[in-house]
Amino acid sequence: MKKRVQISPSEQAEINVSPLIDMVFILLIFFIVATSFVNEIGITTKYKDTSNPVSKITPPLSFELSPSGRVLHNGTAISIEEIAPLVRTADTDSKASISVRVSPGSRAGLATQVVDQAMLGGAKAVKLTPLIR
Repeated sequence: MKKRVQISPSEQAEINVSPLIDMVFILLIFFIVATSFVNEIGITTKYKDTSNPVSKITPPLSFELSPSGRVLHNGTAISIEEIAPLVRTADTDSKASISVRVSPGSRAGLATQVVDQAMLGGAKAVKLTPLIR
């Protein structure tokens, strides 16, 4: 006669989840360490009251990058070294936000140099915008 093996109800199979929890914590730590936190610099959205005629909104100081590699300020060509002194001598409202308008086909390295020079001149925020003609 064959013997039957009986499984008592108290001997149920259990799933050990502690290795799974350990793996989740390891992945969590990995993603926290691998995440880069970027502090984007841009023009802030502080608006002045336009109903008051005494206060006027000054446009930001702007530079234009042409596809030929020239930097233009108010339609005249300037060199890279002239950007920082222009920003330093600008009034505080214009210095707070600087716009660099980039034409299609201009070099990215030139845009980086213009942003660096503007920051050296004391600009608080520099924004790159595409120039569409």
